[in-house]
Amino acid sequence: MKALSFILFLVAALSSSTLRADDWPTYRHDSRRSGVTAGTLEFPLSKSWQVKGGHPRQAWSGPAKWDAYSGNSGLQSMRNFDPCFYVTSVGDLVYFGSSHDNAVHALDAKTGRERWVFFTEAPVRLPPTIHNGIAFAGSDDGHLYALDARSGNLLWKDRGSPDDRRIPSNASMISLWPIRTAPLIANNTLFFTASLTPWESSWLIAANPATGKRQFSQEISNVTLQGALLATADTLIAPQGRSAPLLYDLKTGKPSGAIGHAGGVFCLVTEDNQLISGPKSQKAKDNQLFLTDAKGARVATFNDTSCAVVTSGIAYLHTRGSLKALSLGKGKDQPSEWAVNTPAPSELIVSSKAVILGHAGGIKAYSRENGSLIWEAPIPEGGAVHGLAVSGSRLYASDSHGAIHAYGPQKQSE
Repeated sequence: MKALSFILFLVAALSSSTLRADDWPTYRHDSRRSGVTAGTLEFPLSKSWQVKGGHPRQAWSGPAKWDAYSGNSGLQSMRNFDPCFYVTSVGDLVYFGSSHDNAVHALDAKTGRERWVFFTEAPVRLPPTIHNGIAFAGSDDGHLYALDARSGNLLWKDRGSPDDRRIPSNASMISLWPIRTAPLIANNTLFFTASLTPWESSWLIAANPATGKRQFSQEISNVTLQGALLATADTLIAPQGRSAPLLYDLKTGKPSGAIGHAGGVFCLVTEDNQLISGPKSQKAKDNQLFLTDAKGARVATFNDTSCAVVTSGIAYLHTRGSLKALSLGKGKDQPSEWAVNTPAPSELIVSSKAVILGHAGGIKAYSRENGSLIWEAPIPEGGAVHGLAVSGSRLYASDSHGAIHAYGPQKQSE
């Protein structure tokens, strides 16, 4: 009997810690925030379930109304990192953090029923990162929480700052050092930050993900870290919103510069360690994304563009009313480029065969090969679809009204 119990425990442990190739374990899939998965979707998809989580209470309600220093108005939002309840998914569970009820939720991937919920003391603005059976989530209460991914039980927590001062913010009491950068796992190390205002110190922390034991804790001045952390092979990149993303050594946490031709909270690292980010300035009249190399030199500028995905040397982006596939390589055997008229995207991701676009009022999927429309789903009541994820042959869409929509193969949904 003891042997049987041990075997059942071992099976449960392995099922909760082993990632599948088509899991989506962290914000935008991986530590590069690529938005690219090898997972395959069998189109057409049909609606499996929908969960309404209440309206997101964003950290920042929108762009500044005007720049008092220069007198400019009509500014862009540079800190729109939490417009919906983004999801992550591993195995048979789907996870999201909520700014509406201050909690981390786990749902059954097949039915959408809640499997567990863990409440914090303030909004959880980005989805948990799942690693080796642990769900890591940061909260505006200033703590990083490590939860058992299957049960939601608290394993350990760490307050990012030595100080536990609280301040009122958007009808919540939050830490003066909230954790607003999605937890990052790189080189089997957990990274997170505690930061809000440039006139208070911020903290960059690396820890053992299993135990929470800190490997380093760097105090940083004059920064405001927000939006998902991301990494190259040896560098941690920390977005700041209105200021340029900052670079830190992954091993030591020591600062190594900034990406000068960058700004905003949209950032991704390409397969060859180039960075795409934007917009550079809230004063810019048009959306722009900038491609910079590992040393921070500008390689390309994509005008009228707010989001992009790069994989296998092809950039998929929307500009001037069209979704385009553009080759970034020279002298390489690249797929043919194409362009197709589409709605302006609020999110883009790429699966094995499709480019999937979230927009105001729905989702559209286009063939990676030629740009032809292969599937679409309206969400007329949901506002803009800001979050997309693919896991276990299912597509998940998160909208600006706080709903999460799941789509699966028709045989699973009937």
